[in-house]
Amino acid sequence: MENISLSGQIKLLLKALDLTQTGLASKLGLSQGVISEFASGAREPSKEFLIGLPKLGVSLDWFLTGEGEMLLIPLPAKTGNGYKVPLLRQKVSCGSGIDWQNENNIVEYIDVFDQIPRLKIERLFALRAEGSSMLGAGIRNGDYVLFNSAIDQWRPDGIYVFALDGEVYCKRLEFDMTKIKIYSVRVADLEKAELMVTLDKEDISTADRLTIFGRVLYWIHPNLDE
Repeated sequence: MENISLSGQIKLLLKALDLTQTGLASKLGLSQGVISEFASGAREPSKEFLIGLPKLGVSLDWFLTGEGEMLLIPLPAKTGNGYKVPLLRQKVSCGSGIDWQNENNIVEYIDVFDQIPRLKIERLFALRAEGSSMLGAGIRNGDYVLFNSAIDQWRPDGIYVFALDGEVYCKRLEFDMTKIKIYSVRVADLEKAELMVTLDKEDISTADRLTIFGRVLYWIHPNLDE
């Protein structure tokens, strides 16, 4: 592959992520001036910059060597009418764990932005819900569940897509200093939510058992007449 200058890499990166220098700086916790210095070649990329790239879905190997694919996972597809979100092959609450981020796992791209025009593009993916364990939250069997797979250092309580012991779920997670509690929400009253399991954050096995894919931002009933 032809060598690309650091300035050229930054430009390609900004275009692929649809970000300005200021936007990239904000996501990486850096100043715009620092990114500008990287882009001009006046300064070598810092450790913080390099560590942050995989969190944005950018291949560190590509950035350092210029080889391979730039993006670790595909971004939502941009069409003439806007963006479409990847609909993944696996359904939540069923099936064994698979590499959900792999492009081969994308069934199609669904157009949801006409229904949610203010929806922001970050690291959005969609899964089709299966079952009735989240009816109390408004998620019905067959709904599209949209989740943001960007990595957050601090996770608020809410509905998440995650894998537990190899099974993929869409459930409510509640976090405190030492515990992670997983709930099914069959009724609207959260006080009546069913505790599925409690995990100990300090237990080393928890990291092996639980993988959080992303926080659910929206869900859509594809058959609005039902």
